[in-house]
Amino acid sequence: MVYVYTSINGAYLANARILAQSIKKYHPDWRFVLLYSDTNNVDINWTNQPFDEVLFAHKLPIESFRNWAFKYNIIELCTAVKGVAAQYLFDSKGAEKVIYLDPDTVVFSKMDEVLKLLDEHIAILTPHITDAANEEAGILNHEMAALKHGTFNLGFYAFNSSKESRVFLDWWAHRIQHYAYADFQAGLFTDQKWCNLAPYLFDNICILAESNYNVATWNINNRKITYVNNKWLVNNKPLKFYHFSGFGNNFKWADRELEIFTEADDELRHLWKWYKKQYSYNKIFNLNSWFWGKYENGEEIQQLHRKLYREDLDLQKLYPNPYSNSFYMNVIGNKWFN
Repeated sequence: MVYVYTSINGAYLANARILAQSIKKYHPDWRFVLLYSDTNNVDINWTNQPFDEVLFAHKLPIESFRNWAFKYNIIELCTAVKGVAAQYLFDSKGAEKVIYLDPDTVVFSKMDEVLKLLDEHIAILTPHITDAANEEAGILNHEMAALKHGTFNLGFYAFNSSKESRVFLDWWAHRIQHYAYADFQAGLFTDQKWCNLAPYLFDNICILAESNYNVATWNINNRKITYVNNKWLVNNKPLKFYHFSGFGNNFKWADRELEIFTEADDELRHLWKWYKKQYSYNKIFNLNSWFWGKYENGEEIQQLHRKLYREDLDLQKLYPNPYSNSFYMNVIGNKWFN
C-alpha cells in the first residue's frame, strides 16, 4: 500500500483539501493521511473532508507531548512531527511506500515514476534549484534562499520500507523531533537543513532533479510553464506537481515572485489564478485558532516564551506542563521576564 500524507493545523485545511483531491484524481488507490497538529475541533465534520484518515499529532508516540510541543511554533511543530508520522505509517499501517507532500501542493499528473524510483532507491529528495541563475534577481531571490533554507525542499520526499531506508528515516526523524527550529543563526531551518548531510551519510538516495517535479516560485526562472491540450507542461514535460508556496498573507510573496520572473501573459500566472480560485472555494474550512498555541488561560504563547522554556532544563523539570496557569503566573507573569 502506498501512503501519502501532509502535515497541517486548522489554518491549512483549505490547502490540504485541494491537495487530497488532486492526488485522488490521479491515484485513487493511494491512501491519503492528514497529519493534524491540533485537537479534534468540534467545528470540523471529518466525514465532509477528502481524507482517508486523520492522524492527530498528539497521539503519535512522542513522550511528554505537552512539554515537547510547547517548544515549537506552528511551522516548527508541523515539521517536527513529520518523521515520527512516517515511522508510524510503516510500523502501524504496514505501508510499503510513504510519500510526503506539503499542503500547498497540487498534483497535475500521475506519479508512477516515483514508485519505480523507490523500487531502486531507499528514498527520494528534490533540490530547491536545479539550474544556475542567469540574472541577479535569481541569485538574490533563489540561490541565496536555497543557501539559507537548505539544498533540498522537504515539501516532498519519499521512503520505501527497506532496512536501509529505515536507517535514514530514523536518523532524520530523531533530529527533526528534537531540533526542528527555524534558527538560522544555529544553521537550522525546521526539517530541511538536516538533509543537506543525507547524501553523504546514506547510500542510494535518489536526488530527483527533473524539472517537472516540485516546481515552485524558487525555481520558475528556469522552468517554463505552458498549457497544451488541457494539460500543464514544464519545459514540454507533464507537470507532476506544483508547490504553491507563498499563498499566505493574501498571496503577496508569490505575486511579487511572479512580477519579477514572469511576463503579464505568462501561463504560470494563469496557473496561480486557478489555485487562488480553488483556495477561495475551500477557505471556509480553515480554522483560525490553534490549541497548542495558547495557554490554558487563553493567552497566546509568544516565541520568546518557547525559547525560554526549551533552553532551561530546570524550568522543564519544574513545569512539565508549560501550558498550565501555574507556569504562566509564576514564570511568564514574573516581572523580570516582562
